[in-house]
Amino acid sequence: MSLIVGLDIGTSAVRAALLQGGRKGAPVLKRYGEVALPPGAVDGGEIVEPEVVQEAIAQLWKRAKLPKKNVVLGLANQRIIVRPVDVPALSDEALRDSLGVHVGDFIPMPVDEAVLDFLPLGGVLDEDQSEVDEEGVATLGTRPILVVAAQRQMVDELLAVVEAAGLKVIALDLQAFALVRAVYGARIPLGEPPEAIVSIGAGLTQVVITRDGEAVFFRLVPFGGNEFTEALTEGLGIDADEAEALKRRVGVHAVDAPEGSGDSVEDQARDILTATANRLIDEIRGSLEFFGGTQSDSGVVSELKISGNAARLPHLAARMSKYLEIRLTPVKLLGEAVEVGKTGLTEEQLAQVQPVLPVAVGLAEWGLV
Repeated sequence: MSLIVGLDIGTSAVRAALLQGGRKGAPVLKRYGEVALPPGAVDGGEIVEPEVVQEAIAQLWKRAKLPKKNVVLGLANQRIIVRPVDVPALSDEALRDSLGVHVGDFIPMPVDEAVLDFLPLGGVLDEDQSEVDEEGVATLGTRPILVVAAQRQMVDELLAVVEAAGLKVIALDLQAFALVRAVYGARIPLGEPPEAIVSIGAGLTQVVITRDGEAVFFRLVPFGGNEFTEALTEGLGIDADEAEALKRRVGVHAVDAPEGSGDSVEDQARDILTATANRLIDEIRGSLEFFGGTQSDSGVVSELKISGNAARLPHLAARMSKYLEIRLTPVKLLGEAVEVGKTGLTEEQLAQVQPVLPVAVGLAEWGLV
């Protein structure tokens, strides 16, 4: 059976998951590994220090004993545009051949400087469809899609770093789409209200709203775990390492606890982290409200599924659920959507990586479809 590697280049680490198609349908995790990146090597999803990232990828492949072929690479940064567009009702094949002609007016970059792709919404057409007006003139109808436009220079630079590490990339995919693929797989909730997936990384938060198991809305928020650490360094005058440890230890205020209740360093830290969390929650609320205002026929988002390294912050998930007034569940893939093979990781290690698995796993699943 095929072996596919999903590569997730994040702000704080590079992560990779090796998957194999399972006999019972669910993919099998064969290997997983991650290597930390120094601050500044990747900023906002873009590689700033190519040689540093290349070396980290090479170390990751060596440590995790990963194959260098059949790699699917994820994209997530501000030089990627994702938006819904109505285009002529062509088949997928015909639309792919002429996509630039139909979406050029909807993307803020020249078509010849963009890498374009699309995700069908509301089903796939098998053949061209047309309509006839009152005068008997045939015109094409329309179909909704999510168009993805990535700046070609950024894509080329990213590929150059990965290929310099000796890897053979077979596809690039939006990290947001990988999240949806990992979370739902073959378990598509048809006819249910829309749901949201929120992945909180070190430098970026991705908000993906889904309906019938498909992404229908995407927003990338330049706000993540680093903002919490920086808030502590500035507010308490401590260094980044101390702030990181303090952040993980105290977390935000529990939803039923009084705020501003003490003068200790931990109390001050909790106040600072809570104020920062409230800003992130407001960003997520804005995304949900924007979706509700532009797609009122879709219904209210019924559930939020949370993942990402920064989602581990104590009490953050409960606070988010309360103030967004929405049911919230952590994304857990292992043992449910993904079988665990002989990874070489202990049960404790597997539990620790659950929040950061979805992107790498979803990218690998692209090649197993």
